[in-house]
Amino acid sequence: MIFDFIIVFIGLFIQFIFLFKRELLLDNQYKIWIWLISIVLFIIGYLLSKLDINVKTLPCLMIPLLAYGIYRLEYSIFKYFFKAEPVDTFHSRDIKLMKSGIFNFIFWFFGLIIPTIISFEISKL
Repeated sequence: MIFDFIIVFIGLFIQFIFLFKRELLLDNQYKIWIWLISIVLFIIGYLLSKLDINVKTLPCLMIPLLAYGIYRLEYSIFKYFFKAEPVDTFHSRDIKLMKSGIFNFIFWFFGLIIPTIISFEISKL
């Protein structure tokens, strides 16, 4: 169903920003907007999942808030330990960028898997 695809696409907007325009996640001008949009989507996803609507992808709307929280936490930890900004390593084979590569992998794993599991569990409550 096309509606399911749209909900999943909206629910993954943090991952899309991370993939295509990562600097927006750190820009203070956009930070408040990302938080607000994520909170609104979380509330909408939670409330709609409590109604008797037969759309199985509604919990995906809760993913952005959790994913952005994980990203900000992971970014703070990376910056604290390595005193540097993580960089995009998708097309790089430079071994010096291994720390950033691990940061990117951890975000893709934990920033997608954990929020998805949590949001679908929250919707079952």
